[in-house]
Amino acid sequence: MKKLLLTVAMTTIAGIAFAQGPNESGTYYQAADGKSGAALKTTLSKIINPHTNIGYDGLFKAYESTDRRPDGKVRDWYSATTNYSFSDHGGYRQEGDSYNREHTVPQSWFGSGIIKSDVIQVVPTDGYVNNRRSNYPFGEVLNATYTSNQGYCKLGSCKTEGYSGTVFEPNDEIKGDLARIYFYMVTCYESQAAGWGHGVFSNANQGFENWAVKMLMRWAKQDPVDDRETKRNMACYACQKNRNPFVDYPGLEDYIWGDKKTTAFSYDRFEGGSSVEIPVVAMPVFSQDAGTYYDSISVELSCATEGAVIYYTTNGTEPTAQSTRYDKAISISKTTTIKAVAIKGGVTSWHADATFIIMEAGSQEELVPAEDGTIQLCDDLFGTGYAGPINTNDTQDLEGTQNGVNIVYGLGSGQNRYCNSSQIRLYPGNELKLSVTDGDIVSLEFLFAEGSPYTTLMVGGQDLQEGKWSGQAKTVTVMYGGTKKHARLDGVKIGVSGSAGVKTVSLGNQLTGKRVVYNLRGQRVANPANGLYFVDRKKVIIK
Repeated sequence: MKKLLLTVAMTTIAGIAFAQGPNESGTYYQAADGKSGAALKTTLSKIINPHTNIGYDGLFKAYESTDRRPDGKVRDWYSATTNYSFSDHGGYRQEGDSYNREHTVPQSWFGSGIIKSDVIQVVPTDGYVNNRRSNYPFGEVLNATYTSNQGYCKLGSCKTEGYSGTVFEPNDEIKGDLARIYFYMVTCYESQAAGWGHGVFSNANQGFENWAVKMLMRWAKQDPVDDRETKRNMACYACQKNRNPFVDYPGLEDYIWGDKKTTAFSYDRFEGGSSVEIPVVAMPVFSQDAGTYYDSISVELSCATEGAVIYYTTNGTEPTAQSTRYDKAISISKTTTIKAVAIKGGVTSWHADATFIIMEAGSQEELVPAEDGTIQLCDDLFGTGYAGPINTNDTQDLEGTQNGVNIVYGLGSGQNRYCNSSQIRLYPGNELKLSVTDGDIVSLEFLFAEGSPYTTLMVGGQDLQEGKWSGQAKTVTVMYGGTKKHARLDGVKIGVSGSAGVKTVSLGNQLTGKRVVYNLRGQRVANPANGLYFVDRKKVIIK
C-alpha cells in the first residue's frame, strides 16, 4: 500500500523557516531550541506553565473570543444542533437547553487548582451531552448506548484495542483538537498527569497508557490543525498568556511520542511531524460551523491533504467516490446534513458530517414543562465520579437536571460536602437549590438515607417538618438546619405546576410598553405585529 507523507499544516510546508516562531509566537518557544524527546517535553512544560489563572467564572467571558462561531453564537464541541448565545448557560433537561464548561480531562480525575479554569482544556459544550459523557475517557465506540443529536457524539463500549471500558467518542471533526489538548495537558502539568490515571494517564509513554497515546497520535494525524484551531490557540494566549505548542507546531507530538524523539526541535525552523506508516488523508473541513442559522448560508469544503478530491452527499447517504464531486460552494436554504469524504490514491479519509438547521419564523420548539417525580441525589445526577467526601479545595457547584428540574449542590459557607452513588450530605452552610424555568415548584419531600440521625432541613429560615415543603416558587433553596454532623439525602420527591407552552393573545392586551417582548432572533421589539414572540420568558402568539 502506498505511503503518503502527511502535510502537517495547511499554511506551513516542512523545511521552510519561520522569521520567528509561528502564529505570532515570536521567541516564546526559543528556550526549547535543540531539545528532543523527554527533555523537549519538560522544557515546553516550563515555558507554558505557570500561566495566568482567569478563574472558573472567567471562562464564560473567555469563550466570547475563544469559541465564537462566525454567526456570533457559541461553538459547541459536543452538539451539532445548538444555537447558544453566550449568556445561555445554566440548567438543562435535554440537549439544546443550555451550555456549560466541560473539562476535557474530567475534574474528578485531577481535583482542583488552576487546571480547573484552564481555557485551553475547558471548552463550551451542551450541558446535557456533557452530563451524559460524565467522567468517561475519550475513545472509539463499538456499541453505542447513547448518541447526541445527528449522532454527533456517542457513548458506549470501547472498540479501541487496549481498553475495554465505557468511552465517550467525540465527533471526527474535533478528535485531532482533543488529541492536541491531551498532549498539552500532559506537557503543561507534567508532574501531575501520571496521577490522573483512569486507564488513560500513567508514568509510561511520557504520561499516557499505550492504547491512549496510539489512539491520540492517530487522531492528530487524521484531523490535522486547521485555521479555527489556530485562531482559538491565539485567543487562549490573549486570555491566559500561554499557548498549546502542539497547535503552533503541527506534528510536534512525533518529537515526543513518535519516531522523531531523537530529532532536535527548532522553534523557527520546525520540520513538522514524521511520515506515517499507514495511508492518511485528512478529513474535509467545513467553512461554516454546524448549527442553527436564520438565513440561507454558503458552505465551502476544503482538505489539508494536497491533491485530495472531496465527494459529498446531502440526502443522508454515506459519501463515496460515486457521490457528487465538490467543485464549488454549497448553497443551503433549508435544513441540510452534508456528509463528505476526501479521497487520494484510493485512500479515503474519515467521514465529516455537519447539520445546518435553517430556522423559519415561528418554527422553534415549544418549551418542555417540568414534571412531577422522584430524583435521586447522587453522583449520576451531577455527572461526577465522587465516591465520598469532596476535596475541601474544590468549590465548584455540582449541577444536574432531571424531569425539567435543575438542582445545584453548593458548598455555600460550609466546609464540607459529600457525594457518592446513592446519596449526598448537607452540612452546615451547604445550599441545595432546586429550580424550574417553566411552571413552579409547589412541593418537596426529601428522602433521608436509612438510619440518618439528623433530618433537620430549612427553607427561608423555617424548619421543614419531616423534610416536607409546600408553596409556589421558581427556585427553592434548602439548607441543613442543625449545627452538628449533617443530613444524609437519598433523593427528593418534587411536585410542579404550570406550563409555559404557547399562549395566544390579541394585540388588544396591550403587551407593548408593559412587557419586554423579543422576537425569535432574540431582538427586543417595541411594537410587535402578529406573530410568535417571547414575553416574560414564555412563547406567545400575538394575533
